[in-house]
This record gives sequence, structure tokens and C-alpha cells, in this order.
Amino acid sequence: MSRLFSASALSLLTLAALLPPGAQAQTQPPAQVQPARLNQTQPNQTQPDQLSAAGAAARLLPPAVPLSQALDQAGITLGAEASPQGVSPALGLRSVALGRGTLDFTVGGQHGSARYTQALVLPLLGSAEAGSEAQWLWGTPARESGSGEQGGARLAADARLAAGPVELQLDGETFSAPLLLLRPLDTLSDPTPDRRPQGSNAAATLRGRLAPGIFGALTREWGHQAGTAADLELRPQLWSVDGAPAVLALVSPADQDPDSWAESQGTLTLRLGAEQRATGAGLRLGAGWDSQSSRTTLATVLGPHRELTARWQGYDLLGKDSQLELGAALSDAWTNGDSSGGSLGAQWDAALLLPLPGEGQLEVRGSTGAAGTAARAVLLLPLHRPSDQTEGRN
Repeated sequence: MSRLFSASALSLLTLAALLPPGAQAQTQPPAQVQPARLNQTQPNQTQPDQLSAAGAAARLLPPAVPLSQALDQAGITLGAEASPQGVSPALGLRSVALGRGTLDFTVGGQHGSARYTQALVLPLLGSAEAGSEAQWLWGTPARESGSGEQGGARLAADARLAAGPVELQLDGETFSAPLLLLRPLDTLSDPTPDRRPQGSNAAATLRGRLAPGIFGALTREWGHQAGTAADLELRPQLWSVDGAPAVLALVSPADQDPDSWAESQGTLTLRLGAEQRATGAGLRLGAGWDSQSSRTTLATVLGPHRELTARWQGYDLLGKDSQLELGAALSDAWTNGDSSGGSLGAQWDAALLLPLPGEGQLEVRGSTGAAGTAARAVLLLPLHRPSDQTEGRN
């Protein structure tokens, strides 16, 4: 895991070296090629090539935000969470501009968390994102204190690199307390929860477009769900052509007939895959429908481990930019511990994102069922009113 975190931390710097010389030259503005002060202090060095490479590397990253503007886009969060540890209030800040990235952090009565993310654009290649996260529980580890008071921490890192039709996703975490206490809602919604008191997990996923409307994915996992999974997806779209009845096609009919007019009404997803894990091989099936107003997904795994998940998302139902999400899942892991093949337990979850006047928003999420119950509510309030930001820029 230490190698994984080191690689994630250096990913934003090393990606600059991947650019071809031509791309590096194009990313540098002529006005900043040779700063006068550098020319005066080092007149005998071949500075154009050195400055060209340094300028290209600097241009990959977004400009650093001055500390005086760090809170211009930030908001304060007021929340409360009910988990197996009890009910705890929380206070935090979100979208704090720090350097060339964004920092979110929360401090509660029983826990705290912080996350830093950074993104960059790779000219002629694509884009990249990297993030690191820390979560901790107040208290002394139970094995040392003997009082049953649970403490511990979780460190995680992730990175994503997109280049053309290919995307690489890397994730890793290490934890010294049960994930059910560190991340209760995510753990309860997981059909294959990690119940270990401590451990590490890592995953690497390679996705790509094989042909128009055809996509493939290959995932390798280490840790609790160690194994390999592969999926093939077909994503035909429902096209309305010149007002005629809609047709389902992988490519737009307008690409074949430039004189016609076609509009997509939605995307159908059909997925077929397989996985191989320590418990054995399994079959993966999935289907989904995505439109401008909603999204529905169904997925199942058949094998030594059995699970079935269904999820629906609705957009703008309770106002502009609002989101409502409902989900249900069946899994044998919730009723049989780490074993499989027994009865199926059900888990239900819901989430609501509701924009409020003045650029605030309310976030509510809950989960209940065979795995347990947890809920969280967060109120996000901007630190600066929109009018204040506009006046400041003028």
C-alpha cells in the first residue's frame, strides 16, 4: 500500500514526462518562455530547452489559487450521522482551494475526515485526476484500552487517467478499524462488505471503447475481494429520426445519412461478464436505461456468491438540479457472514440532493435492512453570497 500511495502522490508530476516533445512545445505560451530574471542570473546556460520543459510541466497543472481566494468557492457543512457508533454531529468545509487542488474536511464528535483532489489536462492525450483521503475515529483502540472504545484510521488514494477511448482507474486503501465504523453507509450498501477489523484493499480497472457503442472493462482486485473480473457492454441508443418512430442503434443514423436529423432519446446498456475469486467463478449480468430525466440499473452475480442490485435515479423531480436515488439489493453475504450459498438478505437505501436558495443544498442519505441501519444529513451553505463574489471580481 505504501507504494500505491507514493505512486498516487507523484502521479501529477510524472505525467508531464509522458508528453511528446511536440505537445510540450504547444502547451507553453511564448511570453513566458524566458523570464528576464532567469536570463540575467544564468546567462551562460542553454535556458530555452530547460524552460520549455519546465513551462510545459507547469502548464499541465491548473494555476495555484492565492490563499486570499481559498474560500471564495467554499461552503460550510453542518451535519449529523447515525451509525453503529451512535449519533454524532459534524462540522466541516467543502471545496476549499488549496494550492492547485481542492480540500474537503469534516470534524465530528466521533470521527473526522479530509480529502484532497487535483485534476489536470494532458494536451493531445486526455485528462488525469488524483485524490487522497484520510478518515479517523476518536478514541483508543479496544485491544489496548480494554474498555471497548473503538479508534482507528483509514488512508485511501485514487487516480484516474483518461486518454482517448481508454481510461485507467487505480484505487487503494488501508485501515486499522472496521469499515462499518469508518464508512457506515458505504459498507452497508456493499453486497460484499469487508468485515475485517483491519486490512488493505486495492483495485485497478482498465476501461475502453472497442467499437461504436461497444465497451470493455477489466478489473483486478487485491485484498478482501481478491480476484479478476471482465465485462463487455453494449450501449445502443434510442434515436428519433426525422420525426419517425424511434429506432435502436449503436451509432447515430445521421452519421450514415447526413441529410437526416436524429436525436437520442436515451441509452440502453446490456452487460455480460465473468469473475474469478477465491470462492470460485461467477457470472455477471447487467442492464440499464439512461435518459435525460432518470437512470435505472440492474445487476446480478451468479455463482458461489449471489447478489442482485437495483437502482433508480431521478433528476429535477423536486426542482432544478435536484436528485433522488432509490436502491435495493439482495445478497447472501449479509446473512451468512463471509460464507456464501445460504439465504439472501435485503438492504434498502435512499439518497436525496436538494438545492436550496442562495446556492446552498441539502444532502440526505440512509440505508437499512439485513446489514444494519445508518443515516446522514448534511446542510451545505456557501461562505460567500453570489452577489459578493460578483462584486469582488468587478
